[in-house]
Amino acid sequence: MRTTKFLFWILFFFQVHVLALSSADYKFHQQISADLQGDDSFQYPEYYQVKEDPRLQNVNLLVFTHVQSEFPYPGTPYNRKAQFGTWIKDKTDGTCMDTRGKVLVRDSKTTVTYRPNGCTVASGEWDDPYSGKNFVSASDIQIDHFVPLKNAYMTGGFEWSQRKRCLYANYMGNEFHLLSVSGKENLRKSDKSPSQYVPPNRHYVCVYLKQWLQVKAIWNLRITPKEASAIQARVLDNDCDKTDFVITSDTLKDQRRYMSDNADLCAGNTNLN
Repeated sequence: MRTTKFLFWILFFFQVHVLALSSADYKFHQQISADLQGDDSFQYPEYYQVKEDPRLQNVNLLVFTHVQSEFPYPGTPYNRKAQFGTWIKDKTDGTCMDTRGKVLVRDSKTTVTYRPNGCTVASGEWDDPYSGKNFVSASDIQIDHFVPLKNAYMTGGFEWSQRKRCLYANYMGNEFHLLSVSGKENLRKSDKSPSQYVPPNRHYVCVYLKQWLQVKAIWNLRITPKEASAIQARVLDNDCDKTDFVITSDTLKDQRRYMSDNADLCAGNTNLN
């Protein structure tokens, strides 16, 4: 009798363990499926762009032009270093810092300190808008390209010159194109569009969506169908004030003028293949 009971309990716990594993596996596969559904493959029969009307003084970032033709696809695969280069040092600005250092100085709430070389930021104080956390060590901070380089390349950047792509990678014409954020959170974001990622700091989500669309508009980048639908859905889900998504046409003109004025920023740099 004792042997029978012993075997019963062994079989019972074994079945519970198997069911638990099956449940975990199921959730794992469900998550993978959800991630794949949100993936932007950049292969679509149509696409969108932020609509601009030269006759109007304002641009509503939530109003898209629907282009009913195949999403243009690059003939050359994305390669970050070959196509966008790395951080550059502007020889005309009187500093020895590269773009990363300049963004860290700009975004720090306090005066930064430097490593012994005097060119690399060591500490400061940064409020990461993605996580809502505060950091004081520069080693915890990464500089995020708000619309990631791969997304920019796949949605129009492959048609640009090398110098324009380098300018995009080092652009400081506004305070959100490049942003000081938590390194861990930036790795979570990776090259995802809003169809797969928005910051965990819910207080920043609406601003995040607006800034994403601003970058797309400034650089005339395309928007995938999944990206467009995800943005519209997240605007509703987060009760974003749609009036905040209206910017002036002059804002776009000023940004493009800055781009034109700095078109040769990367001239002479050897960080491009």
